[in-house]
Order: sequence, then structure tokens, then C-alpha cells
Amino acid sequence: GRSYCVRTQRMLNQCLESLVQKVQSGVVINFEKSGPDPAPIGEDGLVDSSRPINSFASQPWHSCHKLIYVRPNPKTGVPVGHWPIPESFWPDQNSPTLPPRTAHPVVRFSCVDCEPMVIDKLPFDKYELEPSPLTQYILERKSPHTCWQVFVSGSGKYSELGHPFGYLKASTTLTCVNLFVMPYNYPVLLPLL
Repeated sequence: GRSYCVRTQRMLNQCLESLVQKVQSGVVINFEKSGPDPAPIGEDGLVDSSRPINSFASQPWHSCHKLIYVRPNPKTGVPVGHWPIPESFWPDQNSPTLPPRTAHPVVRFSCVDCEPMVIDKLPFDKYELEPSPLTQYILERKSPHTCWQVFVSGSGKYSELGHPFGYLKASTTLTCVNLFVMPYNYPVLLPLL
């Protein structure tokens, strides 16, 4: 934190300017690991099966409460998104009210390497993750051509974890990690389209 002692109008303007520069527009998300840890990566960037996987010891990257940057459209100044993060419940037409939910969505990620999927003319949303132990861990794996799928528990009708709605992927330059938000259950939908 920081405190400002404002004594003049000019000082107030300087303090406000300083604060505005620090404000990031975004959404806070709880990222939680689901399933086993990934296989360790060796110096050559390939899976190193000689190193043991310790899935039970909690690591800082297993659970992160972090911001995703929601950048405004440069022309309009309004952020634009095409797809929502799913709710953590399956809608019930007979229920008169919606169940309560947390202020910050709980997004679970699976550490299974998958192929990133996009198709022409179907929009997707791409959000940069605030630096964290999770982004550091993903970048250290140096795998910009694979991704980890993301889920919201309870979002599917017949499965606890639900279906994937996007993925976490390191940028090709390995400078940041992005959350790609796609249509719900995109691995089934995209091949159909």
C-alpha cells in the first residue's frame, strides 16, 4: 500500500494521476489445479520421465487468486468479450432463484498438455494473466505450442468438473501466459463447425 499527504490542489492532481497509472482493468479469478501435476520438463524441453512427480505436495502455483487483464477496445474504450466464464451450476427451470456464487470465479486447470484450438471466423477471447507463481511455472516449462484446459466445477449436467471452456497457454515469445475463453465444450463444438 501507499499513503499520500495532500496539502494543495496541485498535489491532489499529482496523487490522483499517480493512482490512475497504477489501476489495471481486469477481473480477479481463483485458479485451482485439478488432477495430477504435469510430467517434469528436462533441459531440452522434452518430458523428463526420470524425475519423480510429486502431485501431493502443495505448490504455490496450484492455487492462485489473480487478475486477468481485460483490455478495452482501443477505438471505443469499452472492453469486448464474446464468451462468458461458465456458471458453477447447471440451470434448473423449476428453481425460482439462482444459487449463490462467489464474487471471483473458481477456474480449475488440468495439467494435461493439449493442442490449442482456434478456427477461422469463430471469435475467442484472450486475456493476459497477472504475473504469479502459476504464470512463472507455465513459462518455465517453455512449451508455447501446448495448452492446459480450464473448467468450472459443476458447470456440466453429468460431470463434476464440467466441460472445458478454454485454456491457459504461454505466449509464443514466452513473455506472458494467456487465458483463452472459447465456447463451452469447444473441443466437441469446433470440429463440428
